[in-house]
Amino acid sequence: MNHKLVAIALLGAALLAGCTKPSTPTPNPTPGTQTEFGRLQALKPGTQDTINTKLKVNIVFVGYRQTLPGQVATARQISTADFDQTLPGTYDAVNRIPSAYGRTEKTGTSFDFDYNYVFANQAFEDDFFKFLSDNGKAANLTVQQGVYNCQGANPETGVPDCETPAGNINRVITGNHQIDALQTENWLADNVGRVGVKPGEYTIYFVNWYDRPDFKFHSYTRLDAADTDTKEPFGARGSRRLIAWGGSARTGAPAQRVWFYDLSANPDPWTDAFDVTNADVDGDGAPDYRMPPIWEYGTRKASIGYGRKVSPDLALVARYTAINLLFTPSPIYRAALTPPEMPDTINLDVHVEQGDGAADPVTVLNKTLLQDRVKVLQPFATFKQTSKTTALDGDLADVYKCFFGVSEDTCSPDYADFSGEKLFQFGVKELRETYKTTPAGTYNLPIYLFNDSTNSQGGLLGVAYDDGETGTQSFVYSFLTPDLFDFGYGFTDTTVHETGHHLSLSHPHDGYDSEQNISYGPSGDFHFVNTGDQSATIMSYNDLSRTFGQFNLDSQYRYLTAAYLNNTNAILELVRRANKAGTVSSAAQSADSKFVQAKTKYDALDYLGAAQLAHEGYRSVLNAAKNAGVPVTAYKWYENLNGLEGLSVGQGAKMRFSPTFKAQTGVVAFPEETAYQRKLRLSK
Repeated sequence: MNHKLVAIALLGAALLAGCTKPSTPTPNPTPGTQTEFGRLQALKPGTQDTINTKLKVNIVFVGYRQTLPGQVATARQISTADFDQTLPGTYDAVNRIPSAYGRTEKTGTSFDFDYNYVFANQAFEDDFFKFLSDNGKAANLTVQQGVYNCQGANPETGVPDCETPAGNINRVITGNHQIDALQTENWLADNVGRVGVKPGEYTIYFVNWYDRPDFKFHSYTRLDAADTDTKEPFGARGSRRLIAWGGSARTGAPAQRVWFYDLSANPDPWTDAFDVTNADVDGDGAPDYRMPPIWEYGTRKASIGYGRKVSPDLALVARYTAINLLFTPSPIYRAALTPPEMPDTINLDVHVEQGDGAADPVTVLNKTLLQDRVKVLQPFATFKQTSKTTALDGDLADVYKCFFGVSEDTCSPDYADFSGEKLFQFGVKELRETYKTTPAGTYNLPIYLFNDSTNSQGGLLGVAYDDGETGTQSFVYSFLTPDLFDFGYGFTDTTVHETGHHLSLSHPHDGYDSEQNISYGPSGDFHFVNTGDQSATIMSYNDLSRTFGQFNLDSQYRYLTAAYLNNTNAILELVRRANKAGTVSSAAQSADSKFVQAKTKYDALDYLGAAQLAHEGYRSVLNAAKNAGVPVTAYKWYENLNGLEGLSVGQGAKMRFSPTFKAQTGVVAFPEETAYQRKLRLSK
């Protein structure tokens, strides 16, 4: 080989390489999609879009032990495989009542879940259970704890007075250490860093004090909870003792998203878990699945705990209560109210229908608190209020009585809702008159308060009605009778609750599972989800909260962010069809930037900040479209009704309505309240 020639060749190649111009790197493509409004990243004109986010959920076990590899899981041990098999991977929210009319309507919010399992260490457990021991107070057993011991009560007195405890229970409750639920939630929220959780993340604490030598029979309370108007101390009632709590919004503090669930507390009265003998507790003929107290798991006795393991049950609670109903629920109504033009002003149009001799409205309704409490659900609208009082007599009394189903002949037999139709049409007539003098951009939210001097009905407190055709929210009705007043109820809290429905929010005890496409509530296989009421929200039925909690606010601000996004998309499509895209393109570009920023805040759990930016983007596009002469019309449900003026209902879709809370495939509308729930709510 001629080494000299090879060296010369290599040198030449090197020189040529040094003289070669470096290749230009391929530029990154500009993000987004080219449209008539320019390149947009977040906005999609004419499209119903969904904001998808990855959501971390921490599941922390305190006082539970994990099954070791290769070992058989015992009744009270935790296997995370049970959770992996049960928990959802995703959630896609729907507007429940509009969807019940036959066309599934997406809310525009979806989630991909990331689960983090944590077993608290000994130091954390020691400190937490010391906190429970030090901060509780000894109290008498509640009636419900006594019923557990006896597995029944004296049929004449309603009091458990057995001389010998029931033979089929595993432990006799011998004490009642009362602990404040809110203080407990706050302690757990303040100490999340000790279990490796970031403050503000969604976190479930599953608690078990029972398997420790320092265990005390205990119950959680909200003793200071009282009705706003009557000051009735609902929190002092045995029926309001808790095994779970969370979702409180702390004034002046960062958001805390903690919910704890303690099966070692008093057998849960809100799901009749103190009855471990009878399968069917609500009387509908079907077994009701509920979680017994922790010491009943693995029992060999004739109890609902026989053959049960706690780990799969806790996985059910995590999915069907905490995640589906508290953390990422589906709303019952559209948060947009009047798409595509959402209102600037919301007027609470309060009608007090006063029965002769009924309680003085001033003593049972605080209008200022009503407005202050509900305005957080639409923080970018201006709230105002109008009010009038009329006598509950004459034609108004007739339509009111029809609402409670006197007979088909005297009400509206030609209508699908024979009992409610007359009251509905009465309200529509008044609402149409009101809108004749209502400024543009103002939404009238009609609230009817029936202050009856007679016990004309069986105990219904209120309902948030829809339009009967499209599932659009229509009227808020609240009811007060002497019996309800004597029990401790006024109008303010009920009306806040029902207005919360009108503005979109669901109960924390019924909802929808999007992966399985089922609607369910506290009945049958899902009876245990009534523990969703054991959270800080006035949307529950246990009368322990007066305001909307952190979980409510998170959900509502997510719904609003999606509503602003999709109504902006709709307005841009109207602009495109009007051939005005060039005029509005600058506003569209600016709004698109706002929505990109909103998504960043949304992913970081700053839902109010996301909604604020989304509102700004939406408003700029709406204003630009109007300035360009593009007509953008708010939806007016009261002008789009079939079957009024004496015509029978024959058009439109039929709503899928269930009179019970039994689980069903698809999206259905559930009742405001069942007979069982009313009995529970009216219990001591």
